[in-house]
Amino acid sequence: MLLRCLLLLLASSAYAKPQLTWLQTDWPPHQIVSGPFQGQGTFDLLQQQIVAALPQFSHQSRLVSLARLEQIFQQPNAGSCALGTLYSEERAQNRFFSVPMAVGPAVAVGYIAGKLTTHPAMQPEGVDIRMLALDKTIRGAFQPNRLYPAVIVPLLQHPDSNLSSHAFTSEINAAGLLAGNRVDYVVEYPERMQYYNQLLPETAVLEHRAIVGANVASVSYITCSQDSIGQAAIEAIDQVLPVLWQSTEYLQAMQRWLDSSAQRRLSTDLQQLQQTLMQLKPRPHNAVNTGN
Repeated sequence: MLLRCLLLLLASSAYAKPQLTWLQTDWPPHQIVSGPFQGQGTFDLLQQQIVAALPQFSHQSRLVSLARLEQIFQQPNAGSCALGTLYSEERAQNRFFSVPMAVGPAVAVGYIAGKLTTHPAMQPEGVDIRMLALDKTIRGAFQPNRLYPAVIVPLLQHPDSNLSSHAFTSEINAAGLLAGNRVDYVVEYPERMQYYNQLLPETAVLEHRAIVGANVASVSYITCSQDSIGQAAIEAIDQVLPVLWQSTEYLQAMQRWLDSSAQRRLSTDLQQLQQTLMQLKPRPHNAVNTGN
């Protein structure tokens, strides 16, 4: 009897599915972990379709902070994956990258409509972020522990910068900082500002301007830990993503939190990228050629 139980245990272990742990953060509107829109984030919806296309794995989710997510990939945590990661050579040293998962607007400068329209930093082609950030008469805010275009990075720690760090979550409303006059501008993704604005008792009228020296669109990827399970996961993901990109449901989920103006700006790029992204190798998000 004991031998039979042991054999059954060994047999079940042999046929057990490898487990993937999907790392999630409180990152609305991409991942929404609380409130009225819980589970309706862009990456939440994309993950549902991706997981359904990977029945050869078992799946579980784990909520972590942005800082902890980066630490996990620097440590041996087998079978850990994350959606929506921007590429950098540093990150590629400790995780595998898939083919492109999604495309969306790049980080921009958001502010109350009309408030900064006449500021000297507002150029015809976009915002001169250095001029804006070094103006001591105004205040800006940014989200720490994430990847920014090279033109912004030196300003985040500059001694004369007016940018202050705020960990935006469902509880710390970036649009609320603007509406409450706590800051004059926010360096943030337009769709995130759109989400935060919808949570306010009274929505504000916001404007967004592209940042000179950064791209207008960003490409994101799925990343997995550098182990046998992570490698197998990326190989399988690279097979299903090209199919999902042809699905109307997948494209609709990708644009779930984009306002009409952002959708119009990305429409041409999305059509082009839908045809060509699968042939691209991961590269820095601020060097992606989207035709703009």
